[in-house]
Amino acid sequence: MILFYNKETGDIFSVMDGRVHNERHLQVSVRSSNIPDELIGKYIIGWIESENGKIEYNMDKFELLQKFEDNTPENPLDYRIDIENNNLIKK
Repeated sequence: MILFYNKETGDIFSVMDGRVHNERHLQVSVRSSNIPDELIGKYIIGWIESENGKIEYNMDKFELLQKFEDNTPENPLDYRIDIENNNLIKK
């Protein structure tokens, strides 16, 4: 999953589902009418395919990723990124 967030506030405003992402997924960008492009960050949970195999990102958050994908999911938009320590925090 790729979470798009405001680098100043940590607020998540958009999500790309998936557990394994390739280079094309990483090139995806989102825009917000009230957030300048340079303040949009990406937070990845899962794997990125590379020529040498899969690279893990934030796998300590994998249990939370599973909750996001559940039948009665928690909404990733109800979380924010703690800018100082790069953790997900429920609002």
